[in-house]
Amino acid sequence: MLRRVEIGVCAVVAAAVLAGPAESAAQSAQTWSVQGSLLLANVDLGGELVGGAGIEAQLRFTPASLFSAGAGFQSTSHTSGGEKLTMTGVFVEPRFALDIGSDRVAPYLAGRIAFLSQSSDLTNAPNAKSSGVGIGGGGGLLIRASTKVNLDFGVAFVNQSFGDAKASNGAVVKFDSFFGYVVKGGLSIGFGSR
Repeated sequence: MLRRVEIGVCAVVAAAVLAGPAESAAQSAQTWSVQGSLLLANVDLGGELVGGAGIEAQLRFTPASLFSAGAGFQSTSHTSGGEKLTMTGVFVEPRFALDIGSDRVAPYLAGRIAFLSQSSDLTNAPNAKSSGVGIGGGGGLLIRASTKVNLDFGVAFVNQSFGDAKASNGAVVKFDSFFGYVVKGGLSIGFGSR
């Protein structure tokens, strides 16, 4: 499964590089943009996928083409019964916009690579921490609200894995690799000029 995701991410990046200088009017008209989003994601807590909510912030570079690249920070909190896990990380997100002939709406394909850390308070393992990685891809929709503001809605399916975590009581927690989702909706504000 992870191999298919890696191939998909590479295909998105390759398509973006080969896209050439065509410009999609529904993408940011500015070279740089900042974006804030509400974020939904899930994690594996004791063999159960538990949804959670949080935030995402990113800086995006959009040359005069269908390709753009973003990097940012994400944080979500997940609770199940008396157990809680907080996941934070940094990510990179290459995108390839699909030119559908509209100057207001542009669907896009995206890859996502995230470097993550988790801090959890589990029933028999308080204050357990470890780091991990997530890799996947998905897509979304940009809707132009004004010359500098876009609405951005996206979803990605991400294979995530964390290393073993040592809790404050000495217990060792093993985290199995799992396939989860990231859903976001937010505002992108452009600045700078081409």
